[in-house]
Order: sequence, then C-alpha cells, then structure tokens
Amino acid sequence: MSAQANTEPSKLDSVKWIVAFAILFGGIYAFNVLVEQSILIRAGIVIAAVVIAIAVAMLTAKGKALWQFVKGARTELRKVIWPKTNETTRMTIVVIIMIIILGAFLWLLDWLINSFLIQPILG
Repeated sequence: MSAQANTEPSKLDSVKWIVAFAILFGGIYAFNVLVEQSILIRAGIVIAAVVIAIAVAMLTAKGKALWQFVKGARTELRKVIWPKTNETTRMTIVVIIMIIILGAFLWLLDWLINSFLIQPILG
C-alpha cells in the first residue's frame, strides 16, 4: 500500500491561493510596466513568477492531490504495453482502408438518395 499525502484542506489554503495568483499577476504586471527593460528580462520575470506561483499552489491540499494524481498516472503509464512498430503500421493501414470504404459507402448512399429521392421531388 502506498502512503497517501495529506490532502485535507487547511485554513491557510485560501491564503496560499491568493498569494499564488498575486505572484502570477504581479509577474504579468511587471512585464507590462517594465517596457524600457529588455524583453529577456521581462520574460524571465514572468517565467519566474509562474514557477513561484505553481510552487505556492502545490503547497495547498488541491496541489498535493494533483501531485498524487500525476504520480499515479505516471505509474499507470509505465504499466501500458505499447504496440510494436509493425503492429502500429498494420493497424494504421486497416484504419485508412476502413475510412476509404466508409467514405465510398456514404458517397454512394448520398448519390442514391439525391438521385432517386431528392431530384424527383425537386424536379
């Protein structure tokens, strides 16, 4: 059994979310205010703000639950048996052939309905 993270919401979670959004919006605001600075410096400020905001958000209960979900998804992804190249190629060819057959069938059905039902009614 794996250990579960404490995902109970704490009283400070709301404050942490507010701080995270404030940091994010502060970075965006700094990007717009510092127009005389180099674009690299401004972009660096925004990237740093996003990283810090994500770090603060990950300290909340929802952030911890998201991290547990990502870890579980990664574990499940490792269990997947991926198809070999030749199997993927064969299945792709089968799908393409079925699309062509279904397209031809729908075209024929449309032509028959148009020729024998719609055209006689419309004259």
